[in-house]
Amino acid sequence: MNGTSQRPAVPEVDRQAVEALCDPERRAQARAYARVARRLSLASVIALGLYLLAWVGLGGPVWLSQWTARITPWLWARVALAFLLVGGGAWLVDTLFAALGHVWARRFGQSTQDWEHWLTDRIKAGLVLGVIGLILVEGVYALLASGTDTWWLWAALGAVGVQVLLTVVSPTLIAPLFFRFTPLDDPDLRARFLRLAQEAGVPAMDVYRFDMSRRTRAANAAIIGLGRTRRIVVADTLLEAFTPDEAEGVLAHELAHHVHRDIYWQVLINGLVMVVAFRTLAALWPLVAAFWQLAPADPGLLPVLGLFFQGYGLLVAPVVNLWWRQRESLADIFAVAITGKGRAYARALARLADQNLIDLWPPRWYVVLFGSHPPLGERIDMALALDREEEGSPQPPSDGGRP
Repeated sequence: MNGTSQRPAVPEVDRQAVEALCDPERRAQARAYARVARRLSLASVIALGLYLLAWVGLGGPVWLSQWTARITPWLWARVALAFLLVGGGAWLVDTLFAALGHVWARRFGQSTQDWEHWLTDRIKAGLVLGVIGLILVEGVYALLASGTDTWWLWAALGAVGVQVLLTVVSPTLIAPLFFRFTPLDDPDLRARFLRLAQEAGVPAMDVYRFDMSRRTRAANAAIIGLGRTRRIVVADTLLEAFTPDEAEGVLAHELAHHVHRDIYWQVLINGLVMVVAFRTLAALWPLVAAFWQLAPADPGLLPVLGLFFQGYGLLVAPVVNLWWRQRESLADIFAVAITGKGRAYARALARLADQNLIDLWPPRWYVVLFGSHPPLGERIDMALALDREEEGSPQPPSDGGRP
């Protein structure tokens, strides 16, 4: 013994094997497209922060308080006016960068939408998010006005409750606003998907096809809803471009999230994040209100509230994303295990990379700050490694006994 401890060697990612599954021309386009998308994402976050900071730094809280008070004496109406003004400006800032993103998506051939339909979608999404945001803000202000010491706890529980409710109603009330869902008309593929779901122990109500091609050339599949609203949804772009084995691998990954109860874990994690956020806010809010010489429940403080949650979200994002990347890796392992087709799953991920123009090897800073999934190149490499392990493992005896 030499007195030093050695860590086990970690296998190097086989980039050559990964990129051999992809189209070289699409890889070059994906790297260029991803660079633009990363810059726009970072710029939009900075711009939104500067927008809210301008409200706070240029005396916006006092002006907003006086302006809403001149229009109406009712707190709920003043909160709504402040939300429409501040939130509407935030939506415009976000829409500006989304428009730039749409320009580049069209330039790289990813978007299939014209500007009229793109703007219609933006307005619909803004209205949906606006209604949800207004409900949450009105609830927070009602709790602040109540004067109860535990307002922060009820606010956190309310936010989580809204999240659960949206998960339940999204397949029937929200998703149809943007996509057309029809029962999958391929009986063999439908039976294959339902059989896979049954083997995974995830009963689904049915399999639906949705028209993703009306907006983008990208492909996707998911399991949405909870309880009776749960259903398998597969994009037409995926059905048309992927082999049945590849499509099954993508679906197996989504099934893994239900098998691992990631929806419930997500509710728990988000609940903890919200509790810490509102408890911190409760400690700071009296100081904030005193600084502006406003009541804690004054609608003029809404820009400060928005700035707090944007900063808090950026602070906790690396931790939450790290947790999600681990869950995504577990889902990849499950997908290979339940299908027994690691190479087919690797090909499916490579096809997603090409079709969606995803960078296989994004910068580490971007993965830490924004990456809810591991880099796709690493996921493909893991699927290939798992496939090699399956090929090298001893086969069970023909009589079904264990080796």
